[in-house]
Amino acid sequence: MQGDWGNSFCWNQYWGCTTINAASKNTGTGQVTLGHLLLAIAFCQPVGVAVIQMEKSGGGIIRYLIVVPVALVLGVLIASLDWKLGKAVWLRCQQYSNRAQKGVGKALFCLQLLWIILGTILGFKLATFVAQHVSL
Repeated sequence: MQGDWGNSFCWNQYWGCTTINAASKNTGTGQVTLGHLLLAIAFCQPVGVAVIQMEKSGGGIIRYLIVVPVALVLGVLIASLDWKLGKAVWLRCQQYSNRAQKGVGKALFCLQLLWIILGTILGFKLATFVAQHVSL
């Protein structure tokens, strides 16, 4: 069916996983997927936002030495939680129908967007906290 978007895109390619009921036989071949891109954005978001906020607040070198490593740790935590949660849910749903798997894939996509938003908020809050409490 030409207008059926749900069947035209394989959520298995998004996650880079292979399944028994996969619509495409080309999944899991080591390619970079949309899931990997969003994971990288979720990792980098706290660092980028914190550094930009430090520039706006006129942070000195000591503030940068505090903010950047803590923001990297936040990025690692967000990315690892996102990866482990997504993998666990995705592997758990393999026993269900293709329709259910597509629904889970869409939900995991939305969850990754929420991780990116959380990383943005945490990076901003971190920079604000350091700017208020660390003197130059």
